[in-house]
Amino acid sequence: MSVIVAQARRRNSYLTGWVSFAIQVCIAISFEVADDLGRGHFAQHGTLQGIGNARQLATFEASHGFFVEPAWQTFFLHTRHIFVLTVSWIDIAHLMDFIYIAGHVGVTLGVAIWVYAMHRRWFILLRNTVILTNAFALIMYENFPVAPPRLAGHLDWDGRPFHFQDTVFGVMNSSGHIIGSQTGFNEFSAMPSVHIAWAMIAGCTIVLLARSIWLRMFGAVYPFLMLIAVVVTGNHYLLDAVGSLAVVIAAALVAIAWERYKRVGPLPWKRPAAALGS
Repeated sequence: MSVIVAQARRRNSYLTGWVSFAIQVCIAISFEVADDLGRGHFAQHGTLQGIGNARQLATFEASHGFFVEPAWQTFFLHTRHIFVLTVSWIDIAHLMDFIYIAGHVGVTLGVAIWVYAMHRRWFILLRNTVILTNAFALIMYENFPVAPPRLAGHLDWDGRPFHFQDTVFGVMNSSGHIIGSQTGFNEFSAMPSVHIAWAMIAGCTIVLLARSIWLRMFGAVYPFLMLIAVVVTGNHYLLDAVGSLAVVIAAALVAIAWERYKRVGPLPWKRPAAALGS
């Protein structure tokens, strides 16, 4: 009987732990989701300010010699022949859209599950960093709305106006016609890029905790893949990635300071590897 009771308690503890994980994930993403739903469905404002800020941002990049976003998208607008393969703009658009959407959700959630299951002593720090990143990003969205390139209209590039193709929220079919759109989100939230911020957090986590050299290589490369995707899809500027880096650093520093303030024990990197999972 005692064995059965012990097994039941272990099952209940296991289930309770993963329910707690699900709740914590919901809390971590609540800031961004609430902002997207609120601004997308009820109070989508800041259009003129967002477009004006976007043009100022593009002008700043151009004046400093790194307004390369049009060149990146233009490069992929042309059909490429790689050995015996022919890669069209539509193929590249689908690939970039996949990284933009599936990577943002799938990789981030996968890393969170992996850390919770295998490296739980790091999970609280990871969770708090994500929560603070989203909170800091929300503050920037509300005070400095920036229209993404796909909504900024014609931006001057190389002495002529350039209009970005919208590959994610205006999906194109093979004839080039727009067949879809999306309005239920905060459209003026390009600065900073939460896609890049989450990719940085996920990538750094993999590099720090993974034992496999291949996983570490993926963690190091993944933020750059996301950067290419968000630019080629017309959703972000390079400066958005700089803003993301600043937000992630600030969030990580505050999360670490909070761990020190709580004084509940040594920080994760100072704890024995066997403590609370490895």
